[in-house]
Amino acid sequence: MSSIVSAPVFGVLSQALDVAALKQAVHTANIANAGVPGYHHLEVSFDAQVQRAADESDAADVQSDSGAHVVRSADETVRLDKEMALMAKDAARYQTLLSAFDRTVGLLQMAIKEGREG
Repeated sequence: MSSIVSAPVFGVLSQALDVAALKQAVHTANIANAGVPGYHHLEVSFDAQVQRAADESDAADVQSDSGAHVVRSADETVRLDKEMALMAKDAARYQTLLSAFDRTVGLLQMAIKEGREG
C-alpha cells in the first residue's frame, strides 16, 4: 500500500510550492542586484519540464523534481516595477497552493475521523 503523502495530488502541490518559492527567490535576487553593474536579469525556466509533460500521457508518471531551473534572461536589465508585480502574483499563487494543500489535508483528516467513528 502506498503512502497517502506520496499520492499524486501531494506531489503536484509540493512541486508547485517548490517552483513558487524558487520564483520568489529569483525575483528577490533580481531586485537586490538591480543596481549592480554587469548583473543579468534571471528568470525561472520550465523548458525541460514542459517537454517531458508533453511526452508523458499519465499524470502519475510525473518526476519528483519540478524541472524548473534558473537561467539568464535575454533581457539584461531589471525592471523593478515588473519584478514587484511578478512577486505579488507569485505570492498570491503560493498562498492559493498552501490553501489547496490545507484543504486536501483537511479532507484526509475528516475521512480518517469518520472512519474511526463509523
